[in-house]
Amino acid sequence: MTSAWRDRLLLAAPVLGLGVLMAVSPSSDGPTFCPFALCTGTACPGCGMTRAASALIRGDFDTAMTMHPLVPLLVLQLSVGWVWYLRRRSGRARPLSNKAVNAILIGTGLVLLAVWAARLVTGTLPPV
Repeated sequence: MTSAWRDRLLLAAPVLGLGVLMAVSPSSDGPTFCPFALCTGTACPGCGMTRAASALIRGDFDTAMTMHPLVPLLVLQLSVGWVWYLRRRSGRARPLSNKAVNAILIGTGLVLLAVWAARLVTGTLPPV
């Protein structure tokens, strides 16, 4: 793939992602593809995130928060990341240090695990 095609694809990624999420129904009666959920019968820390994003795009904030309460964090991280990428490509932003990237990834992982544990204890995990 040439760099021009890669650049076009990365610029179009948010539009393509929104299109896919608009095509996905936020209902709970679809098939389960999560290996963790299939093996354990319990939703993983990220289970419900796609349905939550789909509901959020449709304007159904209550359903989105019920499916996964961290969907606003995901939207924020994806939006900031895409804007940073565009600024980086235009030379207006410096690369993030490995330390900063690791802090973001570890922090996000810890928040996902904490919310998952709280939902597991309270019985509010999405259906598998």
